[in-house]
Amino acid sequence: MSDLERQLTQLGRELDWPETPDLGARVSGRLRDSAGPVRRRPGRWPGRLGGLLPPAGLRRSLALAVVALLVLAGGVFAAVPGVRDAVLEFFGLQGATIERREQLPKAPPPRPPDVGGRTTLAAAREALGFDPLVPGAAGRPDRVFVDRSVPGGRLSLEYRPRPGLPEARSTGLGLLVDEFRGDVNPDYAGKIAGQATHVERLRIDGYRAIWLEDAPHFFFYRAPGEQFREEQLRIAQNVLLLERGNLLVRLEGAFDRARALELARSLR
Repeated sequence: MSDLERQLTQLGRELDWPETPDLGARVSGRLRDSAGPVRRRPGRWPGRLGGLLPPAGLRRSLALAVVALLVLAGGVFAAVPGVRDAVLEFFGLQGATIERREQLPKAPPPRPPDVGGRTTLAAAREALGFDPLVPGAAGRPDRVFVDRSVPGGRLSLEYRPRPGLPEARSTGLGLLVDEFRGDVNPDYAGKIAGQATHVERLRIDGYRAIWLEDAPHFFFYRAPGEQFREEQLRIAQNVLLLERGNLLVRLEGAFDRARALELARSLR
């Protein structure tokens, strides 16, 4: 469910909707009681501050309609330059959001990925709330990490540079794979991309995916219940985001689109 859908659903729950007024009966009654022909200027309502306002029930219905339109407008304006901090485009998957912005934040100092505590694949399978996926096209990971602070856990697999997996400037690795439950962490992973970053929606074996390349972009994990902070930003290189059932899988490296698709299709 999108942010806009969530807002509209919550709005419907919270508002006390009035009963629809019986306008037909009111008008008929006024016409019968009138001594002469009814002459009203267009758009004026009888009996309300000199004919300026509609009945209270209808007035509230109109106000609620205006509120709903403003919520809709907020969702539309998110993609308009100069609105919502100049967000040009918005992309989303279950567990990740991507914003293409007119202007990027100040570049943070380089820092290693936040990957949690080191473990083994066997131990990770016991600790996580999901079955880990490993890209067979990359072989066995060199190091395995689990972050238990994330609902359901977050798995990180590190692969050292090797043929087919060149070193990425952003991580110093050939491949970094992150996995977590997107259904219980709907907005956990965030990306901020500039106009030079190519963002492409894909379908990989029926699963939704997004590919980012051509220019480094900013990446961050937002801890559950926390607000975004700029110090959480990290520069990332090429990235493929992939939904696999209730999982969000993130593959980062200096490889190209074809290699990213090969890695994604080999997840087992």
